[in-house]
Amino acid sequence: MQDMPPAALSSIACRCLLALSLLAGSVLCPAATMYRWVDAQGVVHYSDTPHPGAEQIQLSGAQTYHNTPTGATTPSVASPPVPNATPYQSCAITQPGADAALYAPESVDVSVRLIPALRPGDLVSVQLDGSALQPLGGDALNFQIAQPDRGAHTISAEVRTADGTVVCSAAPVSFSVQRPSVNSPQSPVKPH
Repeated sequence: MQDMPPAALSSIACRCLLALSLLAGSVLCPAATMYRWVDAQGVVHYSDTPHPGAEQIQLSGAQTYHNTPTGATTPSVASPPVPNATPYQSCAITQPGADAALYAPESVDVSVRLIPALRPGDLVSVQLDGSALQPLGGDALNFQIAQPDRGAHTISAEVRTADGTVVCSAAPVSFSVQRPSVNSPQSPVKPH
């Protein structure tokens, strides 16, 4: 700093004083009056005392931060409802029962339960071993498998919006179908 010209040092000193004055003014009082003037060398000066030819400047108090006490909550602003944003609380395959063993059924009924009820525009999609099933009549929650093949099967169900977005998926249900064989049409063992 010793190599700096006196005018530069004066300018730096004035700026430091201004910063301190602003800080002190904002801490001690909400608003302060300052004075600004330019000397013959073109150096800008600030002071809290009047000076001949100085411009009066009104300073408002400094902006402060107030920490919200722990546990205090700020009110939330409710956002407008978004169509189809409310998820289903649950969706489940209620029929057939999980791990059911069916003996030579003519058909197997499949039922899906939704909470809340199916919303307008949403569709229930049910698949048997990856192939889509068609709903019975106008009811979108009941399906039927005609003449299911022998063996193990898996049913899955999901609810989709009109644009195809999945909004609920039911846990898959597995069941098995037993049928008499062609070689032994009179099966001696029939499950009860």
